[in-house]
Amino acid sequence: MRELPDGVEDLPVASPTQWMEGFELSQAEVDEMQEAKFLIESGAISSQVNIWVAKPGCGKTSILMHEAAQISKQGYQVLYVNMDCGAADLKYWRKLGNEGGFKIITPHFKGAGGIEEWMAGLSTMSRLDTDLSRVVIVVDTLKKIADLMSKAKAKAAMGLLRDLTAKQCTIICAAHANKHRTHDGKLVFEGVGDIENDCDNLIYLEGSERDQYGTKTVTLEASDKVRGIFQKRSWQIKKDRSVIALDVVVDVSAEIEVKTQREKDETVIEVIKEGIESGHHKRLELFNFASQNKITKREFDAVIKRYCQGQSSGKTIPLWRDEKRRKDNASHYIWV
Repeated sequence: MRELPDGVEDLPVASPTQWMEGFELSQAEVDEMQEAKFLIESGAISSQVNIWVAKPGCGKTSILMHEAAQISKQGYQVLYVNMDCGAADLKYWRKLGNEGGFKIITPHFKGAGGIEEWMAGLSTMSRLDTDLSRVVIVVDTLKKIADLMSKAKAKAAMGLLRDLTAKQCTIICAAHANKHRTHDGKLVFEGVGDIENDCDNLIYLEGSERDQYGTKTVTLEASDKVRGIFQKRSWQIKKDRSVIALDVVVDVSAEIEVKTQREKDETVIEVIKEGIESGHHKRLELFNFASQNKITKREFDAVIKRYCQGQSSGKTIPLWRDEKRRKDNASHYIWV
């Protein structure tokens, strides 16, 4: 039999739920969320551990570099610890750091001492009797300082970062998303659950495909694990890697959802298109044609509606329209 929390067995029968009051969301906790100081608007709260999660190539490094310059303008000492860049990119990152007023720290390059030595220095700094409230450390990426598949090593790394926030230091870490999404298409953090449990704010970034001009749109959305009131926000990354913060939110997740669904539907779409073009316009005739190509009724019904003008959800681009014929009131599909 599962043990009850301490004191529950002593509660009077008339108060069987009294023990839950210790888990109640207090007004003080709500006030703290509302008053949280964002160093990156809806992206990072001061004196907390903030983790940004995205697929590789999403653009999180470019955005973090851009935001590091904005934080520096507020009078903070920003140390951007880049352990993912190659030598070819180093000159460019150093230029951004010089222009943005923040330092580029590269422990992994020869002559710098290595990541282990840098971690030892970080540990020493965490034990100093000093105020780090004006210091912001950006770690790119988290997996370079913690084995995200090892609970013990991940816990040790997160404990060190937590020690720094106890000195009021702000930590922002870049991390990778799992290659597999949830059943509803959401990103999943790649690593042990302890990382998510031990951080203050876990943020997801979705990146679009580059458009004809080479521009990529990236939208930030907080997970359920946050200690502040976050709003979605978007940036554009130009072909030259310059970043622009947008005043409006672009629903990149919806675009990705539509693209993914279209890829899944492509075979059925091609069969329906072939059927329409070969003169099978009535719904029953069109389905019979599709079934000969091993398309099930469930697949046919879903796709015929999803891409039909006036019937689709509004997310997808219509591919055909349904023209009801007065003679038999049958659905008559025309390619648009």
